[in-house]
Amino acid sequence: MTAKPVRKRPFVKAGKPPIGLLLGYARVSKGDEQNNVLQTKALKAAGCRRLFEETASGGRWDRPELHRMLDHLREGDTVVVWKLDRL
Repeated sequence: MTAKPVRKRPFVKAGKPPIGLLLGYARVSKGDEQNNVLQTKALKAAGCRRLFEETASGGRWDRPELHRMLDHLREGDTVVVWKLDRL
């Protein structure tokens, strides 16, 4: 018995492409034995031109890469995260 191929859903809806850049943000919690590999692969597959990665607790506001990404944002840009809780 052969399995059906998995159909992947596109990250961007068909139609007009986004006007600005896709910026990716990847974060893992501090102190955990985690890394950003899965997140960065997914963000690159989604078409992110620029990635901002860091190791920091999500409950803290002093996250330098998050602030660099926010400073880099321009009108029309889209922020992409692997999961919403990473933001």
